[in-house]
Amino acid sequence: MTATASEELAARLQKASGDLRTLEQEIKSGDIAPQILREFRQAVDHVRQTAWAVQQWLELRAQRRNAYTVLSVLTTERVRRTTQLCQDLGLDLDATEVTFETEGLEGLFRAVEGLFVRLARLFKK
Repeated sequence: MTATASEELAARLQKASGDLRTLEQEIKSGDIAPQILREFRQAVDHVRQTAWAVQQWLELRAQRRNAYTVLSVLTTERVRRTTQLCQDLGLDLDATEVTFETEGLEGLFRAVEGLFVRLARLFKK
């Protein structure tokens, strides 16, 4: 990453931090649908986990230690996040918020089908 790109990212992160603090105040004083708030919390949690993992990666690299140990943490987080998304989609399906007309549903079906096949291999061992 170039110095300019790094500076731009740093500025964006600082702005996002300020925006999050402002949002925090608005959330405290406003009325918001629980589903929207849950999705926001999950997104923030995902970003937090990713930021932590990248920070760990950079610190380990700077110490000339094995930074690849962080990859297992990222994989665990992706599994956790995917599990949560599947549970949420299940609730949406039960509530008929997801229908056959929902954009991207066929692609999701194919991806889940492929994931199921790969996971089934792990559980057969």
